[in-house]
Amino acid sequence: MSPNRIVAVATPLLFAPLAGAVSAWLAVHFPGFNIDRGALEEIFIAGALIALAPAAQWLHGWQKFEARQADLAKAVAVERSPAPEEFTGAASDGEAGFEELEDLEDLEDLESLDDMDDLDLDELEDDLLAEDEQELGVGI
Repeated sequence: MSPNRIVAVATPLLFAPLAGAVSAWLAVHFPGFNIDRGALEEIFIAGALIALAPAAQWLHGWQKFEARQADLAKAVAVERSPAPEEFTGAASDGEAGFEELEDLEDLEDLESLDDMDDLDLDELEDDLLAEDEQELGVGI
């Protein structure tokens, strides 16, 4: 059983009546106090209320502690969750994507977007195929 449940159950059943009884007993038996017997009920209630205040403060602090623990657990869960995967060119559902992203680096050599108008895609494709054939050692 957690401490907050012990405090919540034991305070009204045990601690408050015990504090009221102790304060009433002290009022009767402590030397130098002249307390009327009719005022013992008020002293008992005051002693019980004195025990309830720290219990209420304890429960309030415990709820704040549990909230901080929940926030911490949430932050750890977010931190440990996997990051989204980077784009690799291939679709995640098995569709074919870009097979070789390195070939796109050849386009970076262009100086400006104006050069794109003069680009011959058939010639670029032939150049890339020739490079692949050289790497594989196959000739046409």
